[in-house]
Amino acid sequence: MGSFMPRPPRILVPHTVVMLTSRIQQGIPFVHTPLMEMIIWSALSLAQTLYPVKVIAFVVMGNHVHLIALVEDPTMVESFMERFKSETAHAINRLLGRRQVSVWCAGYDSPAILTIEDLIEKVAYVYANPVSANLSVSVDDYRGVSSWTMFKSENTTKETKRVRRNVLAKLPANSLSDEQNGQEVLSVSTRSSEILQFTLYPGAWSVTFPDKLTESEFNKRVINRIQEIENEMRENRIREGMEIPATTRRDTQIINTTYLPKTFRRRMWCICQDLPLKMRFIQLVKKLRAEGRTVWLKWMKGDFSVPFPAGLFPPNHPILANLTPAFFKRAILMG
Repeated sequence: MGSFMPRPPRILVPHTVVMLTSRIQQGIPFVHTPLMEMIIWSALSLAQTLYPVKVIAFVVMGNHVHLIALVEDPTMVESFMERFKSETAHAINRLLGRRQVSVWCAGYDSPAILTIEDLIEKVAYVYANPVSANLSVSVDDYRGVSSWTMFKSENTTKETKRVRRNVLAKLPANSLSDEQNGQEVLSVSTRSSEILQFTLYPGAWSVTFPDKLTESEFNKRVINRIQEIENEMRENRIREGMEIPATTRRDTQIINTTYLPKTFRRRMWCICQDLPLKMRFIQLVKKLRAEGRTVWLKWMKGDFSVPFPAGLFPPNHPILANLTPAFFKRAILMG
């Protein structure tokens, strides 16, 4: 492939369900405070308002986010993730009194989930992520932002105030008392009047996996798997003599904790335990890449008459200086 796409490209095939994961470069900024909760919900709601992606499940951990979503228009998924990351990055930098400091790692992972069994496992994984990380005894106890309450209650909409960047200021300290947290939330809330709404689509997977399970059956299996994970982690903690951090310790965690991720996984194209199906999908990806290379070579010569393959993103840089329309920098041509 030469210099074309030196790392596995992001593939977003329409009508598939994908697991979107992005990590913070360093630190653990998503602390469990009311202000951070407002900021995260605002960022999610604004991203979905501008780019209507059907999110099936999500959890925001201290230094990364997992979302499972249905791909309808791949460009919407790309823009949704960019907007969410941009809003949260600007907010974190303003709270820390910084300017133009990179917060997120570049890009995000987006493997397609190819079977209903894999989807059940991954939805349970997302919700149980705090338990697996030994941050809470059960999913119900997690104090961070996730869609678990919406999934469990079937109340799939949440209204939140839009937290604009200009209403945020540098925090008086990296770790705030309950009283200081309350003052910050009141200040931001008073200056924020626009209302946004986030909608969860826990049953959107049925577009990809029709006639497999009812939504009720699917949810029951997810809950059962979560309970299994909770039991497994409880036994592990007993065996290793480990304790869950106290609530007060988590709530007063400083926003700029020094932390570097220990592991970075290679980008995957798909999540699938069915090996023949996985191989077929990989062959599809390779075919798309070959088609993309052919189109890319045409573009390099100034011939834009052939669109890029649906689901495959062009490299993220201009092709011909001053001649390439800006649209081609990020968009997938769906024609």
